[in-house]
Amino acid sequence: MKRYIFILVVIVFTSCNDSKKAEAHNEKVVKKELRPFFDADKIDHYFVNYTLDSIIISGEKSKKSKKEKEFEDLFMGYFPDSVPKKDFEKILLSHNYKKSNLTLKQQKEIENVFSEKDSLQMSAYACVPEYRDIFIFRKKEKTVGIAKICFKCGRFQIIGSKLDTSGFGLWTELDKL
Repeated sequence: MKRYIFILVVIVFTSCNDSKKAEAHNEKVVKKELRPFFDADKIDHYFVNYTLDSIIISGEKSKKSKKEKEFEDLFMGYFPDSVPKKDFEKILLSHNYKKSNLTLKQQKEIENVFSEKDSLQMSAYACVPEYRDIFIFRKKEKTVGIAKICFKCGRFQIIGSKLDTSGFGLWTELDKL
């Protein structure tokens, strides 16, 4: 029995003496390069001043026109579900969306917000979205992506990105927009 205890004690001491302490390295942490959701050279921002209440009140008619249904899908729904082949800008303008003029600095800030993140968006949504703000990402005048944002509840729809957009939508990011 004494042999076993002696062998056990020797093993414990030798393993403790041979262990190496983790050395702390004073290396600078390299910030991960943000990969943008879209390969774009221009960003257009469109907005509309409607509210959900005004749309519901005006939409109480029993028969809605094709244009009214299209606007509801644009403002509250998932239209478009892919990058449109025809000029999406004309559709927005026909529904009274206004184009805002963005500076190059603003476009760069928007591109940084619409980029791949390590964080995860973990919130649930409790409202019907009001997509008042729509961003169109263009490359050589061709639409490569669309992002619809509801700043009221934080919902978003991003169309055309090949990257994972699930980390998008943190309130700190939306505040930058």
